[in-house]
Amino acid sequence: MPEREKGESSQFVPYEQRVATVVGKGVQGTKVGRALESLGFKQVKFCEKDDPFLDFVETSTDLVLAIDNVGVEDRLRSVWPYLTPNHRVLDGSSVKAPLIPMYEDLDRRGVSVAPFHLGAKPDMSWMGIKAWVCTVGPNSEGAKRLGTDIFLSTNSFIIVIDIREHHNIEKAQWLTMATSHIFLTALKRLGFPLERFDNFATLNAELQTQPSGRTAGQGPGIPSEVLLNQPAKWELMQAVRESAKDFEAALSTGYGFQEFLQGNIDYHDNPKGFVKALFEKAGMIGATNANIRMFSFKFRVEDEGPGTLRRLLEPFDLEDADMTAFLSQRAEVKVDEQHKYQDPDKVVDFYVGINPKTVDPEKDRRIKERLVEMGCEITENSSW
Repeated sequence: MPEREKGESSQFVPYEQRVATVVGKGVQGTKVGRALESLGFKQVKFCEKDDPFLDFVETSTDLVLAIDNVGVEDRLRSVWPYLTPNHRVLDGSSVKAPLIPMYEDLDRRGVSVAPFHLGAKPDMSWMGIKAWVCTVGPNSEGAKRLGTDIFLSTNSFIIVIDIREHHNIEKAQWLTMATSHIFLTALKRLGFPLERFDNFATLNAELQTQPSGRTAGQGPGIPSEVLLNQPAKWELMQAVRESAKDFEAALSTGYGFQEFLQGNIDYHDNPKGFVKALFEKAGMIGATNANIRMFSFKFRVEDEGPGTLRRLLEPFDLEDADMTAFLSQRAEVKVDEQHKYQDPDKVVDFYVGINPKTVDPEKDRRIKERLVEMGCEITENSSW
C-alpha cells in the first residue's frame, strides 16, 4: 500500500501518489468518485456490497464510505485490525452519533477520520449546497483536508465542525422530516391530498407545502435512515408530543393564547432579528412563486458557463417581454442518464416568468424557437 509521509497524520501526501476506494456506487458514491478523479488520485476504485472489502483496504490510502451508518460500522468493524495510520477514512451517512466512539478509537490509533454530511439529496447539483466536514480528534487533519478538497471541487458551501456537534444537524433533520410526515399524515386523515391543500393555500400555507413536498419527494429511503437510526428519536418524539399538548392546552382555553405564541416568537428571535430575516426570506420565495404562476415555462441548458445568462436573455429582450422571474438550478441528472451529457454538473434548468400582458402566442413561439436554435431544450411549456 502507498505509504504516508513520516510524521503526524496531518502531513500531506500528493493525491497522485494515493489510491482511493469509494464504498457504494449510488449517486453519492458516483459523485464522490468523480470528485476524487478530478483531484488527480493515482487510482479511484469502487467497492460494492459483495466485493472483498479487505482487499480494497489493503491496497488503498483513502476510504470514502457512501453508505448508511449501519453499513459504515459493519464495514469498518470487519477490517478493524487492518486500518492503520496510512489510511484516511470518510463517510457520508446522515447519522453519525452511533459512529463517534468507533471514530474516536480510530483517531487514538493514528487513523485520520473526518466524516462529512451533504445538506441535500445527492442527486442534486452540489454547487452552493452546505457540506459539513467533521473533525474527530488530533489526527483528523489529513481526512479533513480530503473532505474539504472534495467539496471545493464541487463548489459546495463548506462548514467544518467537531463531530460532537453533528447531533445538531441530525436533530434539525429529524424534526424536519418527522413533522413533515406528521403534517402529511394529518392531511391524509382529513382526506385532504397535498395538491388539493396547495390549491386552497394562502402564502403561508403554500410555503408549508414546500418542506413537506421536498421530504415526500425524497421517497422513503433517506427519511427512514434518518428517522429510524437516530439514537435520540424517542427523546425528540417526546418533545414533539409535549409541544402538541402545550399548544392544545393553550388553544382550548383561549386565555393567554397570544402570549403563548409570542413566547415562541421571542425564543427564536435573537437580538439580530432572525425571525424578521426569515419572514423576509420566505416572502421572497412566496413572491417568486407568484411571479412564475401567471405565465412561465422551463428549459434546459446542457453546457452552462460564463456568458450563458447574457445569451439566454437576448430572445426575451428582442420580443420586449417583461420578465418577472428568471431562476435556475442545476438539473437532477439520473445516474443512468449521465452518459448523455459531456459534464452532468453543467446541465442547468431555467424557470422563466413573464408578465402575461407583454407576451402573446406569437412572441412565445419566437422566443422558444430562438432558445432551441441556441441548443436549449424546452422541458415545460406555457399554455394559452
